[in-house]
Amino acid sequence: MNRNAFTLVELLVVVAVIGALATVATFQFMDAIQRSDASACQVNLKTIHTALLSYRLDHNRFPPADGLADAQPQPNATSWGCGPAANGYWSGVPMLLAQEGYCSENALYCPALKRAYNHSIEAYPTCGNSSYAGKWIPQWRYLRFAYNNAATDVGFNQGGENNIEWEWNPDVWLLRCLHLDVGQFDPERNIRFPFRFPSAEKPNQVWYGEFELSIHGHIKERLAQRVR
Repeated sequence: MNRNAFTLVELLVVVAVIGALATVATFQFMDAIQRSDASACQVNLKTIHTALLSYRLDHNRFPPADGLADAQPQPNATSWGCGPAANGYWSGVPMLLAQEGYCSENALYCPALKRAYNHSIEAYPTCGNSSYAGKWIPQWRYLRFAYNNAATDVGFNQGGENNIEWEWNPDVWLLRCLHLDVGQFDPERNIRFPFRFPSAEKPNQVWYGEFELSIHGHIKERLAQRVR
């Protein structure tokens, strides 16, 4: 008697092989997405660096940061929880760079964060001076590149972590993807750093981190949260 059907064992082997191949393909696909996002992120950082230096050449100073998340520049006010960077808790690279043609608006965002956080969240009540007040908006609107400068109401070029007009040493940062671990003081807005990096000192360790651009235009990997 001829046997034309598969046995249960054979079917289980086929399912296991297909599952293994799907897992490998998924990891490769996710790795390809990260590599693409990382490359695009660095291009955006370089684009903004050029835009900031061009603005400085035209105006003899760096522009003030935006203190509020909005579709328009907001360099005159800062509000806790409604900043355009670090999920609302840091000043962001100014929208006026895009408005005045120094770069595109798309360049103001880390592509990994913009892709991962495209769902809507409710604007904080403190966003009263923003057009986003009382609305649900895409979360990436609060995830602009963090800028080592401040809005004019909190010190302008003396309000960031460094005075970028004076401290032109290679260690001074200018832009970062996320910058703050917001979850340590606001669990509801916890957000993961966008990239995974191996530790140079301990290759078996992996960290979540971000890209950081220095005031001289150098980009480095900044490790922020240990994965394992």
